[in-house]
Amino acid sequence: MGTSTFTFTRTHTATFVADNIRNQLRELIKAAGLDPTELIDDWGVLGPAAKYWMETGYLTGVTIEFFYPGASRAQHRWDFDISYAGSGVDDDMWVDRDHIQRTIAKAGKPPAGCIYRVILTCLPGRPNFPGMSSTEFKSTDGLISRSSGTAIATQDIMAGIRYWRAA
Repeated sequence: MGTSTFTFTRTHTATFVADNIRNQLRELIKAAGLDPTELIDDWGVLGPAAKYWMETGYLTGVTIEFFYPGASRAQHRWDFDISYAGSGVDDDMWVDRDHIQRTIAKAGKPPAGCIYRVILTCLPGRPNFPGMSSTEFKSTDGLISRSSGTAIATQDIMAGIRYWRAA
């Protein structure tokens, strides 16, 4: 009788989580009636940065803000909160796409005329990553936040989903 094993490394799980966050961001953008081309173009920098900071444990969140051009206040926002607790199960890697779709339907979409941007949030002291710079979140005045549970999980990284909508 033969046995075999497969070991996931933080590189595997960080890649899985980063790729699936990108996929869910694309769905959020499409649900808002916007073109995800900018996301796909920017993911050439955002994706490797998210993966690197997950591998090193510095990434705490990925946020997409929807806002009017030139505005300082968000009209709608989604956060993927990153946790390094994970499920603890060795071969556990999943995305709850149905849950995410139900949450999108419940949260509604931003008003017409909005644009979007994606922000990566890290712990203090994070190493720099080429192409990334500091920024501030748009104001969430007038919005309420609702946590919707885990959207993406692996043995050592999980991404919860939170949405912000008009109060």
